[in-house]
Order: sequence, then C-alpha cells, then structure tokens
Amino acid sequence: MSKVFVVGATGVVGWRAVRDLVKAGHDVTAVARTPAKAATLRELGATPVSVDVFDAAAVKEAVAGHDVVANLATHIPPTWKMAMPKAWDENDRIRREVSRNLVDAALATGAERYIQESIAFMYGDHGAEWIDEETPLAPVPYVQSAVEGEDQARRFTDGGGIGIVLRFGGFYGPDSGQTRDMVRAARAHLAPALGSRDSYFPALHLDDAGSAVVAALDAPAGTYNVVGDALTWGEQMDALAGAVGVRRLAFPPAAGVKMAGKAAALMQRSERVSSAKFKKATGWEPAYPSSRDGWPAVVRQMGQTPKVSKLARILLLFILIPTLELGVWATLAPQSFFKSFPGGGQHWVAVDGPFNEHLVRDFGALNLAVALVLIVALVVGSRLLATTAAGAALVFALPHTLYHLFNLQVFSGSDKFANVVSLAITVVLPIAVIWSAQRTQMTSVASSSRASVASP
Repeated sequence: MSKVFVVGATGVVGWRAVRDLVKAGHDVTAVARTPAKAATLRELGATPVSVDVFDAAAVKEAVAGHDVVANLATHIPPTWKMAMPKAWDENDRIRREVSRNLVDAALATGAERYIQESIAFMYGDHGAEWIDEETPLAPVPYVQSAVEGEDQARRFTDGGGIGIVLRFGGFYGPDSGQTRDMVRAARAHLAPALGSRDSYFPALHLDDAGSAVVAALDAPAGTYNVVGDALTWGEQMDALAGAVGVRRLAFPPAAGVKMAGKAAALMQRSERVSSAKFKKATGWEPAYPSSRDGWPAVVRQMGQTPKVSKLARILLLFILIPTLELGVWATLAPQSFFKSFPGGGQHWVAVDGPFNEHLVRDFGALNLAVALVLIVALVVGSRLLATTAAGAALVFALPHTLYHLFNLQVFSGSDKFANVVSLAITVVLPIAVIWSAQRTQMTSVASSSRASVASP
C-alpha cells in the first residue's frame, strides 16, 4: 500500500483516480477547494486537504509523508471559449507552476514516485503511421505548458525518483462538459469533429484514465501514451451516431474548421497513437477499448435528451400560430395581406408605403421558414432546438420591432398602442422560451455522475 497525494482530485479524471486508488487499497490524500468537494472525496474514501497549490511552502508541508504525488490538475475552458487564447491562461499556469511546486515538494520530502498528466495529441500529422513515445512532439503554443509539465516529471527522475508522464488521449465521459456538447451536436446530426473523416485522433474514456493512474504506480520511470484503440474521426463519429440513434453525422466544412482557431489545430492532425508501451509495462487494459465500446455506454449514462418544460412548449406554440398565419397569408395572398393586415378593418401595412408583391411574398416565405423551425422544435422538444427556434424568431422580431417603434407616426392613437403591444409580445415570447429552455436541467446527467462517484 502507498500513501498517495492527489492534486486535481475533484476533476473528471481526478475523482475516478481517487476512487480506483482507494479501491486498490492505497491511502489517498486529495486536495479539495470547497467543503462540498471535500465531502465528495470523503465519500470516495480519501482524506481531503485544503491547500493553495500555488504556494510552494504550503505544498511542501502537505506533500510530506507521502510516497506518491499525482498531478492531475487542469483548467480546461468550456467548448465555446476554446478558440480564445486567453481562455487557456489558467490552465497554462497550473501546468507550469503547480507541477514545479509539486516536484520541488516531492524531492524535498522524499517521495518515491511522481505522476504527471499530459496529452497524447501533440505529435504532429503522421497520417496512418503508428505513433509511439519516441515520435517527436510538434505542440502548438496553447499546449506548450504540457511539455513543460512533462519536463518537471523528468526532473524528478533526474533527482533520483520515479517520474511518470501519462499522455492521455482526448477524454470523453458522462460528466464531461465537452462530452455533453458533443452528444448535443450528434443529436442534432452534426459531427463534433475538427479533423477529416480519414484522420486519426486518440481518444480515451475517463474511467480508463482513472485506472491508468493506478497502473502507473507499477510503471518504470518514463513517458507513456494512454489511449484507446486507434480509430479515425469517421469511425468515432459513426460510433457516436449509433449511440444517439442517428444514421450519420454531417462533418463541418473545412473552411469552418480553419476558423476554429489555434486550439483546434491539434484536432485537425492525423495521430494514430499506440499505448503498447504502457500496456506492456503495467498490464493495463482499458475497460472501453475504443469509442465503439465507450460512446454507447456514455450515452446510456447520460440518459435521454433533456426536454424543455410544458411552459416553453406553450410559448413556442404562441409564437408559431401567428408566424404560420403571417407566412401563409403573405405568401399565398400578398395583395390581400398588404391591404387587410391585421384584419378587422385595419391597414397596418398599407399605411406605410406602396404595395410591392416581391417584398410581401418574401416576408411571407420568411415567416414560413421560421414556422418550420418552430414546428420541429415544438414536436421534438429538445433544449437545443427550442432555443434555436426561439432565437430565430427573436432575430427577426428585434429589428422588425425597432423599425415600427421609430415609425409610429403613420398610425392613429389606438393603432399605435396595438402595434406597441403586439410587437412587444413578439420579442418577449422568444426571450421567455430561451429563458425557460436554459432552466431545463440535465438531471439524468447529474444523477448518473453522482451515482458513478458513489459506486466502487
């Protein structure tokens, strides 16, 4: 049995590593930043400790008495921020400063082994050729800090200890924010892939990352790739499509991929990475050998697509009915629409200029297009579709409302009031749908993740 000190213990890899280390009989001390996270670590069987990992003296005091130090700390930005260089600053600081503080502490206090988390997709584009740990790295700037973290592990080895670098593949699992984004995209028939169908990308289920940390306690000093079986993006996306019940996913156009920024550059390479060295050294075998095994399990754990509330659907219906009416009326009877809208003897369109059949028919077709999106969102009821449909209605309603608010002089008093009220409704309803849809909680994900934490 070893005494193991874990940093990053409440992250998606960290809590799994803690769970598996405890299950293997090790005495685990794990860093927690909040009382809630400390409670989770106690539930897993670890001893939580609060320490500022950027404070070298505090880290040295906390590490004292441990045989193994495992640095699993990262700060990966959410998907929508990944193209922003500044979004990676905190992650870079953690990789550089925390790894240095931990190695200094481990050397000073006599720890025997140091484990550093790294990434397996820094090798450059090698097509279908196999990649092992001897293949030269070709990192882009935003992952240079990962290379520096690896250097700290080697410094530990040079200092007489056993330094281990685990180059993990791209993670996926039910409690990962990026995974949830990928599943949402797949359910919308979009491939969340930045490489071509024929390019390879190393992936790894989060449960297998946790078990690899335990296996690393028996590995000789060195650097190891830790990934699932090598599959192309096309094969991985086919597995994801099957898991969510979609026939095939549409890959993004090459031009769109190039706009994703430097953070996406690694994903566009073809990297057929092998874990043979780690398997031979430790006997480690992944529970999910490839995405073909992993994605179905992940989607099952995540549960069904979250549906929006009845309120959101009712609001969508209120948006749909007038939109559909306007679309049919203006498209099929443009002159009648021009002269008689909104009905009841009123003439809200005719009062504002001469008749133009082209523009009226286009207005009708536009409303029919928005109505189609609203119908699909109403029937399917998913949060993504409801938000998209309401957003489309809002994009039309805002400029339309602003135009009329600045041109109310063409109407009489009662018509002015009716215009303001009706136009306000066209803006308020989509906002209410978006608000209601965003309040929809992914309870199935939360419950499955919590169950995973509690399970052995």
